[in-house]
Amino acid sequence: MKILFNDVIQYSDAPAALKTSMLSDFYEVDGDIIITFDGERFINSIGIGGTDGRYFKIVLQYIAGGQSYTYHTENINFKGSGLYYIKNIKRRTGRLIIITDATYIGRIAAGMACNIPTSVTKEPALKSTSEPRKTLAGGIIPGAGGYNYRALSLDNRYKINKEIMLEFEAGYKYIGMGYPFFIDLTDESYKLTYSKLYASEKSQISTVFQSGVHKFLYSKRFEFEECF
Repeated sequence: MKILFNDVIQYSDAPAALKTSMLSDFYEVDGDIIITFDGERFINSIGIGGTDGRYFKIVLQYIAGGQSYTYHTENINFKGSGLYYIKNIKRRTGRLIIITDATYIGRIAAGMACNIPTSVTKEPALKSTSEPRKTLAGGIIPGAGGYNYRALSLDNRYKINKEIMLEFEAGYKYIGMGYPFFIDLTDESYKLTYSKLYASEKSQISTVFQSGVHKFLYSKRFEFEECF
């Protein structure tokens, strides 16, 4: 899987509605979205969530001498809330432009995707917060309200290296606040019915990694629950 730990959009002049953790906090799109960072940042992936858009053109620019210059563009067909990998980019980005057919977007994220290969065993689940009641006669009274969501458990063995750990630490301010992750499950989709996920992780507020080898390599079981 590829996962975004450090969302650098949080350190930009992006509209507040695009930074919140809830995809239901919509930003109404009116023309191109131009985002300038507090400094130049490395970006190789974009997180998109909670939108009616189907087409996104991503423009990455660097700034020199007070002028902005485009060095890469990427066309993205939206397949669901999650992470969209662009490419291995070595130049820093000072400004991000998003051109889309969307009328609203819940959240935009950007940064360096961390590639963490997962074990063959996958544990997908469908869950509901509904609370139905069983009557004395054995009937079922459907629970009022509630929602359905996906859950996914993925394990890895010694695939988290120092580079990934540094990304996790850089993004922990918002990880520790409970902000959900943007995830790309393309590598796992041969055993799943989806390839994109926007989800929180059960232990993200107090994360523990495990290691039993004499190298900077760690393991962790990720238990994701879909967020909206």
